[in-house]
Amino acid sequence: MSLAPRRAYYLVTTLHWFGLVMPMAVTVLLAQSRGITLTEVGLFMGLYSMVVAVLELPSGASADALGRKRAFLLGGALSIVARGIFLVAFDLGAFIAFAVVLGASRALTSGSLEAWFIDALLAEDPETDLQPELAAAGSFQLAGLAGGTLLGSALPPLFTSLPADATVSPLAVPLVTSLVVQALVLALAASVIHEARVGATATDVRGAVRPSAIVNLIARAVSSVAGAPRLRLLLFVDFVVGAVLAASENLWQPYFAGLLPGDDVTSGDGTVLLGVIIGGSFGVGVLGNLLATRLARLMGKRHALVAAIFQVAQGLAFMLLALSGRFLLAAAVFWLTYLTRSGWNSPHAALFHRDVPTHRRSVMLSAQSLAGFAGAFVGSVALGALADASSIDAAWLVAGAVLLLSAVPYLRLDGLDRRARVAQA
Repeated sequence: MSLAPRRAYYLVTTLHWFGLVMPMAVTVLLAQSRGITLTEVGLFMGLYSMVVAVLELPSGASADALGRKRAFLLGGALSIVARGIFLVAFDLGAFIAFAVVLGASRALTSGSLEAWFIDALLAEDPETDLQPELAAAGSFQLAGLAGGTLLGSALPPLFTSLPADATVSPLAVPLVTSLVVQALVLALAASVIHEARVGATATDVRGAVRPSAIVNLIARAVSSVAGAPRLRLLLFVDFVVGAVLAASENLWQPYFAGLLPGDDVTSGDGTVLLGVIIGGSFGVGVLGNLLATRLARLMGKRHALVAAIFQVAQGLAFMLLALSGRFLLAAAVFWLTYLTRSGWNSPHAALFHRDVPTHRRSVMLSAQSLAGFAGAFVGSVALGALADASSIDAAWLVAGAVLLLSAVPYLRLDGLDRRARVAQA
């Protein structure tokens, strides 16, 4: 099947995220129903983030050497295996195994298709403005996220006759459905993603995955970051956002489940409302992309300033969420955190890609993902423990304060950009 790069990327990534997040509204609740505490959730999700962080640069280097499509397909296959492990997990050891395999999967898929897409756009027009392109792609992906979470959350109430303590319980049905959808997406990606490097020989493959070759590519990526102050600032923000996102994803389910009066969420009741909350948050993320594109145009493509504005708004939203306390208000503010994070993403990504060389794009995206998942490890463990010891509200107050501070690097970048424009005038 032959599709233009934009259509192929939009289609595959939208369906990829659609299938991936189908269990998202209930995964923490499913783990809790099997005797896992919030601290243990933070530990195994923190381990997942650590595995991603450790494997990011090797996987990105391999993707640059062997091809981004191969990396994505291998990562997708591992994701299916990971969800199979989750399905049969009933103790912390099994959840740890799930985290390790899922981390390897995410390291392979993160940035691989995005690198292919960016290179395809720049091949068409080296001067293209990446911010609106990335915002449009993000909107399609958010639509897939919204649809996947809504459908996944609607499934448990249809299977309440299943035993709550069985392998395939009402809360596990979205996980089973996700496995099937992900297998179909892999077949689609193999068909519609076309990459020039399809003729690699076995010798090429062995040479590219040699430890010395991977270490050499990693060293070049580290050198690129070390010699680029702008990239260091952007990667610091990625670390912070990763920590806060972990707090959001790990804690929102028990938080909102506690605000549902009279609903036994673990048996399937109330999951539709949870799906509306997370699905709606992805839906308003599309609005965040539209706002970011419009604001960037109004501000003359000052992407650093646009990112700073959304980062401050996101920090304030988390602090307001911690103080809300009522279901409808908390849901609205939770949506605001996703709207502002989505608005932040495309100007931040445009700044990052501007300083990244084409031949190292996958490994540099892996460096970016490494920073995010290193932050997620810290956020999962520290904020999960804080939520257990104090409250989820306390964890979100800390998250909001840290986000406010992380807007400062963008103000520095905006100042550097303004001085550069003046010097060129």
